[in-house]
Amino acid sequence: MPKRKCVFTEKLKQKYPHFRKGRDDYEAECLVCKAGTFVSVAHKGASDLEYHMSSEKHKKALGGDSWSAKLTEFLVTPGTKAEDALAAADSTLSLHTIPNCNSYKTTGRTSELLRKIFPDAETAQKFSHTRTRTEALENSVLAQHAVSIDLKALEESGIPFCGVAIDDSNHRAVKMVPVLIQYYDYRNGGLKTKLLELQETPTETADAISDYLVKTLKKHGLLQKCVAFAGDNCNTMFGGLRQDEEARTVFARLRRALQRETLIGVYCPAHVLHNCIHHGADALEVDIENVVLKIYQYFHIYAVRTESLQEYCEFVEVEYKRLLSHSKTRWLSLFPGITKLLQMHSALKSFFLGQSNPPTVLRSFFEHEFSELYLWHMHSLMNAFHLHIEEMERENNSIVEVMRTLDSVHTILLDRRAQNFMSLTVKGMLADKRKEGLEAECDAFSDAVHRLYSNCIDYLEMWMASLQEFSCFAWMALSDTPSWGDVEACITYLIEKGVEVDDIKCFDQFNNLKKFVEASSDEEEFQHLLSHQKWTKYFLNVKAVECCSELLKIAQFFFAIPSHSVDMDCFSSLMHLV
Repeated sequence: MPKRKCVFTEKLKQKYPHFRKGRDDYEAECLVCKAGTFVSVAHKGASDLEYHMSSEKHKKALGGDSWSAKLTEFLVTPGTKAEDALAAADSTLSLHTIPNCNSYKTTGRTSELLRKIFPDAETAQKFSHTRTRTEALENSVLAQHAVSIDLKALEESGIPFCGVAIDDSNHRAVKMVPVLIQYYDYRNGGLKTKLLELQETPTETADAISDYLVKTLKKHGLLQKCVAFAGDNCNTMFGGLRQDEEARTVFARLRRALQRETLIGVYCPAHVLHNCIHHGADALEVDIENVVLKIYQYFHIYAVRTESLQEYCEFVEVEYKRLLSHSKTRWLSLFPGITKLLQMHSALKSFFLGQSNPPTVLRSFFEHEFSELYLWHMHSLMNAFHLHIEEMERENNSIVEVMRTLDSVHTILLDRRAQNFMSLTVKGMLADKRKEGLEAECDAFSDAVHRLYSNCIDYLEMWMASLQEFSCFAWMALSDTPSWGDVEACITYLIEKGVEVDDIKCFDQFNNLKKFVEASSDEEEFQHLLSHQKWTKYFLNVKAVECCSELLKIAQFFFAIPSHSVDMDCFSSLMHLV
């Protein structure tokens, strides 16, 4: 009876990692020797492999046993628990870098550090986590998985509407364009904002951005659910206040691509506030923005100048503060810079007027009798704007909250203009100037203050007009008990947008909502909730979806409208940490 042949088994493969399966089960291919070196294991199995490894040919290719040991340190056998553990470690570290905003540059050093800290751990010794590997895992695995989870939840919850927000940001030499979607899901917390896509575009033309946006929505099956578009206020996005349907803007092209003339366009209200005070400051004879930038540029890379300024601060008994610049697209980012400038005004004035050849702009500014008054007055006004910007940039705001914020700023400006308001600090300094005989200059300053308020009001009213479209949704804040007339106006608006709402069913559901609001009106906690949180609390309180189906349809449409593109700006700013 013939002897049974030996085969190359998994056990042999694990014992001899330098071999893999050959042309058939009775052969093994040597990975050390020249490609195509096959060793028969049919006769003696493991002994055949040992005999080959003891040959001069194999030893010469191997380069010694010490080299062989180093090779196995970096190899992991496919399909084993060790491979799974290594893959899990890779993914875990990549996931850790995202919420902590860690730079990709640190990942390579982390791998080396882990090998030194855990010399006896097999996974740590074979762990090699480079920058490119981290980026690939985050973009191609983790990001895609996160998006698929969000889209699956959106589909399972039967969400009928979503809005899209888009912006672009220069990440070094690359133009990054993230796309966010917004929708309302009361079962999972209410208003949701999710990152859908992030790609770089070679150009920022309206054609390129709109094509990319349509492609992204179509790819994820959201094209027909999109009811609103939000972007910043540049001409590429909307073409100004007019929103010309024939214009080659992102909004106009998206509307044509969706074949939806009822698509809603939302300007960024945060940009409106930034530009509002910037526009108002043009009424002043002192260019505060230019002064802050000039002072920052004069010191920020010159150690000798900074040291000299510190000496002046000690001389006038003022604490030295590091001077700040600002973002040119966010005019209110001047606020911290002006604060530092005021804290060091006396020292800076002594410094620049004591220089033999200072910049002309700065000499003129510090020689101006009213330069400090302008700074104090702008600081007072910008503080009010700054607080409202922070409120507007709050997470999960709806159009209702944004409109309230803009109305509040508008009211503040009207009240200040009516009284030609100046802070007590400015009034005290102005009184001192009048005692010095500068009556005409003081009157000119008062007129400039009035023009500042008027310019801000005119600009704000011009842009607030675009949000009047959403005034019929004001009742959805649920701050007071709504009336059926408010709801009827809302239903009419939705019908014009192609959304059918059964007003008969809605009336019965409205009466239940009215009772809920009346019962909750005395609860302080309820009044402090955002509007989408109040609606979420109501829907969860209803026994069955059929009892609130029409109101849910209204809420899902309204809360799908992005309130601003500020979330995009915050996201883009994090890109600079990578």
